[in-house]
Amino acid sequence: MSRRIRLQQFLALAAFVFAVYWIVDGSLLIAGGWVVVGLLNLYTLRRESEAEDDALNV
Repeated sequence: MSRRIRLQQFLALAAFVFAVYWIVDGSLLIAGGWVVVGLLNLYTLRRESEAEDDALNV
């Protein structure tokens, strides 16, 4: 697993943890923003893994 993939996983996890913090703190708008950031990181991870699979099938 490359460093970039590990970094993306860490950033996604950190975004969701930060969102939980803001939910507990009472700011749903900021928490929603962090959830979006986490989902974008997960989407990027999925797209990268699909691209690697396509490259291997050529």
